[in-house]
Order: sequence, then structure tokens, then C-alpha cells
Amino acid sequence: MARRRSNIYRKRRKINYGRIIGLVAVLILLLLFIFSIFRKNDYVTKLDEVINSEIVEMSGSLSSVSAVDINVYSNDGIRYTNQHENIKELNSFDGTVSSDLDKAGTAKILFENLSKAKETVTVSDLPEKDNGYYWMDVNFVVKDKILIFDNEDEYNFDLYYDIEDEKIYVKDKYFNEFSTKNNKLKLQGYEADGEFKKIISELANPEK
Repeated sequence: MARRRSNIYRKRRKINYGRIIGLVAVLILLLLFIFSIFRKNDYVTKLDEVINSEIVEMSGSLSSVSAVDINVYSNDGIRYTNQHENIKELNSFDGTVSSDLDKAGTAKILFENLSKAKETVTVSDLPEKDNGYYWMDVNFVVKDKILIFDNEDEYNFDLYYDIEDEKIYVKDKYFNEFSTKNNKLKLQGYEADGEFKKIISELANPEK
């Protein structure tokens, strides 16, 4: 009789570890979801986060434009953006090509420069100018670990440089390139230091 009671007692103490692990996983996913909702989407904050991640690929181009339009448009359900005026590509790079590694590294330095640049004014748009702007358009693919899984995320960043006034402009918030939320954004201005001016001039005039 004592043995039977002991067996029953032992059975009642069994713990369903599968359910516990499942519950913990659900709680972690819920916390990550809540964190993503309240996470700052400041442009420079997001840029720093990406640059300090493990970058798998990096590609982009430097062009000159006479006017800038950061709005997102839609035509037959297809969204498109970057409808700038008089686009002239000056340089491009693909970080997966060995001969472009130096240019990719140089372009990365331009974006790293923003974290220490001094803020100036915030503007709603960049009007057409005779001297125009340099437009750096860069894509980063970074490794992102979600729980125990490796994931790759792609980010697109635009940087505008007023050639005449020597000012840098980026969006004040970060959203997906084709998100219509971009239509509500403003451009945050920054002072360009000597290093930035030197680097962007070298990228814009690769033949010199």
C-alpha cells in the first residue's frame, strides 16, 4: 500500500517542460514585439545601430541632383521614390566586389561621421539649386539574431550634401524606403567637417 501511494505521489510531481519552454518563448516574443513598438526610429540612431552590426553586404551610389524629393509615390499599386531632378551618377560601389572595397569603406565613413556632426536646422524640403546637391544612396544588409536564429535585414539610407552651403541633410526619422510615412518626414541638417568635405569630394571626382 505504501508503495502504491509513493508511485501516485511521484506521478503527480512530473513537470511538463515542453509547455514551460513554449510559454517562455511566447513571453520573449511578446517582449520583443512591445520593444519594437516603442523603439526609437530616429534616423541617426538607426544608422548607428546598423553600422555597428555585422554588415554582410554594402552597396550604393553617389549622384549629383539639382533638387530633392523624398516623397513616396504610387502608380498602379507599385510604389517608387527618389524622384530627384537631373540625376547624374558620379560613382558607385558594390562591397561584394574586391575592387570596390575601398570605396565601400569610404562611403561608410561618411555615414559614421554623422554621429559626431553638429545639428543645424530642420527643413521640410531641399529646393532646386544651381550648384545642386550630392546624393549618397546606400544599402546595408546586416546579420540580425532573433532568439537562436540568424536573420538578414536590409536597410536603405539616403544622405544629401548641399554643395554650395556645405551642409549635410538626412531624414529626421527612419522608415522603410517605400513606406508612405516618409511623406511626413523632415530633413535634419548637420555641419560638414573638413574630413567629410574631403571624402565626398574624392568620391564625387574619382578621376582626380
